[in-house]
Amino acid sequence: MNIKHTISTLLLGALLVACTSENTLNPPTPPDGGSASNNETREVLLSLKNKLKVTPVETKAVGDPIATADENHIYSLDVYVFGSKTEDGDYTFQQQFYYREDARQTLEGDHVTSFTLNTGADNSTALLRMKKGLFVKIYCVANNTKLIQPNGAEFTNTDFKGLIQSAPGQPGNTITDGVPTEADFITFHTPALQAAVADDILLTPLPMTGANTTPLDLTDFSVSARTQLGFKLTRMVARFDVKNDASLSKFTVKSVSMGNGRTGATYFPVKVLGNTPADAADLITYPARDYTADQTTAKPDGKGIFYSYPSPVDDGGYLILTGTYAANLTEDIDVTYKVPFKPIGDETGNYIEVAHNHRYTVSITSADLYHLDFTLNVADWADEENVDDYKPENDFTKEDLALAATGNSGDVKLLTDGNIVMDAVTGKTLAFTIAANNTDPDAFTEKLDYAGGNEWLEMDGARTTTTKASMLTTFKYKTATDFTGMTDCRPVTIRLTNKVSGKNLDIKVIPTALSGPEISLVAEDSDGCTYDLATNTVTIPNKDGQTVKLKAIAPTLAGETPTTGSGAASTDNWLVVDAASSSEAEAAYTFTMATAQSSADATTTLTFTSTLTSAKTTVNVKLKAVD
Repeated sequence: MNIKHTISTLLLGALLVACTSENTLNPPTPPDGGSASNNETREVLLSLKNKLKVTPVETKAVGDPIATADENHIYSLDVYVFGSKTEDGDYTFQQQFYYREDARQTLEGDHVTSFTLNTGADNSTALLRMKKGLFVKIYCVANNTKLIQPNGAEFTNTDFKGLIQSAPGQPGNTITDGVPTEADFITFHTPALQAAVADDILLTPLPMTGANTTPLDLTDFSVSARTQLGFKLTRMVARFDVKNDASLSKFTVKSVSMGNGRTGATYFPVKVLGNTPADAADLITYPARDYTADQTTAKPDGKGIFYSYPSPVDDGGYLILTGTYAANLTEDIDVTYKVPFKPIGDETGNYIEVAHNHRYTVSITSADLYHLDFTLNVADWADEENVDDYKPENDFTKEDLALAATGNSGDVKLLTDGNIVMDAVTGKTLAFTIAANNTDPDAFTEKLDYAGGNEWLEMDGARTTTTKASMLTTFKYKTATDFTGMTDCRPVTIRLTNKVSGKNLDIKVIPTALSGPEISLVAEDSDGCTYDLATNTVTIPNKDGQTVKLKAIAPTLAGETPTTGSGAASTDNWLVVDAASSSEAEAAYTFTMATAQSSADATTTLTFTSTLTSAKTTVNVKLKAVD
C-alpha cells in the first residue's frame, strides 16, 4: 500500500483521466453541490491507485466506453471516516461517503454523503468534504455493502451514528462518541458463503478494501487548502485459472470448486474467518462454478475460472475439477480431480498459503481416469497483464538478501554465499532485507534452528516492509537478552518461508569465533593420510618426506571487490608449510615432514586464519606407525 500526503491549492474539482490514455472525463461536481462552508469542512481528494472501471460513463469520444478488466469494476464504494480529538486517541465513527453505480441506490441519514467516482489511466479519484475539528482515519470497502459483525448480525446503515462535536475548533470542544468504534469496525467481515446454496459463489465485481490509518490532521479551522490522500484498493480474494489442452490431456473441464475453503474474510486487515488452525465448522466445500467459454485465461479482461477467499497453509485447501475424460474415441467418462495447493515440482511437499490479491494458475500436463498431472504457478494480481506471459517471482534466493542500511553492529558481515557472520556476544544486532514478490509481512514465516546449542540469537521486534516499488522486507535480530554465561554458541540457521510460493530460504548466522576457513583433505597429494572432519584431525604416516595437502576455503565478504584469503601455520617446526598465506578464497597448503619422528605418538597442530574475520580453525595432527 502506498500512502501519500500532499497539500494542493487546485481549483475545486478533480483532474481525471479515463482508463484509456486518449480519453478524458470532465471534472465532477462536488458531492454537496458546492454548498458546504469551507469553515466547517476540508476538501480531501481521495486518489485510489488502481485502474478501476465504472459504468455507465461516456468519454469525449461519445459512446466509446472505458474498457478494462471486469475484475476492476466498481459498482459500490463506501468510505468510512473515524475521528478522534487526539492523534493517538480512541477513534469512533464520524461520517460516511458512498458511491453507487446505480444512482437509484441511495443511503439516508445525517452521517452519509454521496460522491462521484472518476476513473483515470492510472488511478481513480473522489472529492470528499470532511468535517474539520479532529484527527481522522479513513477506511474504504468496494463492491460489498454488507458489514457483518463477529456475532453474525449485519451492521446496517441505520446502526451507524456519527460522532458529535459540541464546539468544533473551540477550546471547550467535547465529543459524543460515534457508533461503531474503530476497534469494533475492524472486526467486521464479509457475508459468509453458504455451501448448501448452489449460486453462492464469488463473481465479479470483486470485494476490495483499502485504508489510510495514518491520522490525518483536520483540527486547524484556519486551513482550507485541499489535502490529497493516495492508496491502493486490494482485492480480498484469490483468482484461479486453469490452462488445459483437452486434445492432449483428454480431460475436458466442466466445473470448478474448492475443498477446505474459508467462508469469508475480515476487511481490515484481510484475514480469514474462523480459527487458526481451523475447526471443522470453519471450512466448507465451495459451490461449484460452471466452466464456460467466456472464462478465458489468455486475456487480462477475461473472467477468472474461480475465485476464493484466502486459505491458510494448515487448512490443506484444494481445487476440485470435474469434467469428462476421453477414454477412447467414443466414450467420455465423468471424472473428478483434486488439485492441492502445492508448489511446482513439490507435489509431496508442504501446502502453500493462498493469499488474497494473488493469482494461481493450474497448468494441466496430463490425465488419466484416476490421476491428474499439473503444475501450480503463483503471481501478484496486477491490474493489467497477460496471464499466459507472466513469470512468477516468488522464489526468493540469497541473491535477494542484503544487510539493512541501519540496525547492524559493526562486526556484522554478509558473505558471498549468503551466510552472515557476527559476534556472539552481549549487545549485538543484525538487520537484513529480502526482496520478494510480496511486501505483506504476514506472507513470511521464520524459524531459528540453533543446532542443539544455546539460543543466543533472537528476533528483535516485528518485520517491517517498504513500498511495493522496492519489494523489501526487513528482518531484525539481536543477541539474547539473557546472553550472559552462554558458551555453546553454534551457527544459527534462520529459515524464512514465503507462504505464497511455499519456498524456503535458509540463512546461516555464524558466530565470528567459528568463521575460520573450512578445511578438507586433498587426497591425491596426501598419500596414506586421512582426515576426520568431526574432530578436525588429520592422520599422516610417520615416515621421511611425508606430505599432506589441506585445502582451506575462507569466508568471502559480499560486494563488488570481495575480501577474502587465509593464512596457515604449523605449531612445530618438524612439519613445515609451503606458503604462509593466500589471497584467494580457496587455497591449498602442503605440509612436509622431512624426517620421521622418533615416536609415533607425536602430535602437533596446524592453524588456519581467515583474513576477513581473523577467526582461526585449528587442525590436530596425529602420526601413525609405518610397518
